[in-house]
Amino acid sequence: MQTKSKSSNLETLLELAKKQGAQQAEVIQMSWTENPVNFENNKLKALESNESSGIFARVIKNNKIGSSSTTDPQATEKVIKDAIESSDFGPDATFKFSDKKLENKEVDFNKPDLPLEELVEKGTKAIEYLRTFHKDILISGGFNLGFGETAYLNSNGVHSIRRKTIYSTSLYALLVRGEDFLGIYDGNSSLERFPDEKEMSRKIFEKLTFAQENTNLTTKKYPVIFTPHAVSGIFGYILSVLLNGKVIQQKISPLHDKLNKQLFDKKLTFIEDPQAGTRKAEFDDEGIKTNQKVLIKEGIINNFYFDLSSASKTNNSLFSSTGNGFKPSLGSPSSPSLTSVQIESGKRNSKDIIKNIKEGVIVDQLLGAGQSNTLAGEFSVGIDLGYKILNGNIQGRIKNCMVSGNIFEVLKNVCEISSDREWVGGSELYPYFMFENLTVAGK
Repeated sequence: MQTKSKSSNLETLLELAKKQGAQQAEVIQMSWTENPVNFENNKLKALESNESSGIFARVIKNNKIGSSSTTDPQATEKVIKDAIESSDFGPDATFKFSDKKLENKEVDFNKPDLPLEELVEKGTKAIEYLRTFHKDILISGGFNLGFGETAYLNSNGVHSIRRKTIYSTSLYALLVRGEDFLGIYDGNSSLERFPDEKEMSRKIFEKLTFAQENTNLTTKKYPVIFTPHAVSGIFGYILSVLLNGKVIQQKISPLHDKLNKQLFDKKLTFIEDPQAGTRKAEFDDEGIKTNQKVLIKEGIINNFYFDLSSASKTNNSLFSSTGNGFKPSLGSPSSPSLTSVQIESGKRNSKDIIKNIKEGVIVDQLLGAGQSNTLAGEFSVGIDLGYKILNGNIQGRIKNCMVSGNIFEVLKNVCEISSDREWVGGSELYPYFMFENLTVAGK
């Protein structure tokens, strides 16, 4: 009954948009609830649930686009009026709303229960375990249960609802020794269950052990291994920007004219899979069906990703929306955005790769990853957490070091991609990368 009520409400808003002169209109109703169980500095914090909901409307009137949003449940009709009025000063409409029907599955959705006492106990035990490493260590993090839905309807009769529950677990260990600050983070999300806090605690304890001793590093070229978190922060991030339909449409991405060209190592295959991970979505926020796409295939630029606007302005409309028009927030317009992504795995396990390195570096946590000249493919980042490898063994933590390069150069020669992969943030599935000669600046 609740779903029918929402659909009726959205249909009423569409009718109102038509009466006020809109040739086309779309409305989106979003709701989201979060239930955090947080710990801070070894202690349980106050537990507060957060709820948000609202409606967004976008209209095309006199070939102009107008939009508006509201979180006030009593002002839903006003959102249409404001969208109509804003169209007088809006951008030209270079596209039409989708008329391709979406599959509508009847899916039961019951709000999940928060196992509060169980989570408090799990968090407390994780803190107790990590404090055995050092009495002064401070642990923060916890659990979060989020759930909600997005209902979409447009004037072409395209409609559907997607619902999602996301379980998140995170832990952060901070150890201060004089002027030495050591912070180690691990966290993940899942659509099925809370990620295992025991495994996260074990990984953090292992990293704390590796980082007990600081070691000096001479500036020179080393074999460098990037963990999945570091792969995400540098290579996943930069590739996502360069393949984005908006920068392709504006021709400010170096890849805009490189479709079907071999630019990278044949070991590199970069895929978007909207049916996996926490960003799973059957349709985007413009009512267009999502689909799996191979963005880079064995080093060849194979696909870009678009929303309606960027696709309509690219190469005289040779491209169409790829179902990647998502809203970063309720009041923001849709823009090209990836769902869950992955990089295909290689042949050898990361531990075996490390064992065969005489002298090298592992890069795990980064500082300033988003401050490089991304559109040029450049990266220059501080190593927040990294280790020195000597004769196949991890010898200690490196401090005050930086790693830099250009992906158009380094990704041409990827020495190895590991067979083991890890989820990063629940929406990126990445392996370890190894490069034979990469400059690491040390002090």
